[in-house]
Amino acid sequence: MIDQATLQTATYSIRHIATGQYVALKDTKRTSTLIVLQDSHFEDLAWVLDKLTGLEDAYYVRSFLQNTFARTGEPPTAGAEIVSGTESYPWFIRPAASGFGDFYLISPCSDPSLYWTIVKTRDGTNAILTNNPQHHVYWQIVKMSA
Repeated sequence: MIDQATLQTATYSIRHIATGQYVALKDTKRTSTLIVLQDSHFEDLAWVLDKLTGLEDAYYVRSFLQNTFARTGEPPTAGAEIVSGTESYPWFIRPAASGFGDFYLISPCSDPSLYWTIVKTRDGTNAILTNNPQHHVYWQIVKMSA
């Protein structure tokens, strides 16, 4: 568990609240789809959140394993897959609501009305964007290292 006020640049796992699955890369290609898994090796589940200066709650989400960034198409749309790529892409990572502990919503900075979600609840399902804030959009950010 982390204090919401101290979500700083560090390595974290990103866990889907409803299923307990962790965000990982589908494969080791430089451009890969983000999926969710119940369990895997540390390197597969580790994400570096690079806090951006000058923009509150904004981060680059970078794979520890591949050193690639989570991103989506421009402009982002509901249903779009979240993929990795070599170019950085800013995301808002905001507390879901007061009293929700360390549950977060992850949205593109260019369209905060969209949220990370998953297609289905089975292992290996793709992470996508949704415009429905009630559709499995809550994530737990757990610090792995400084």
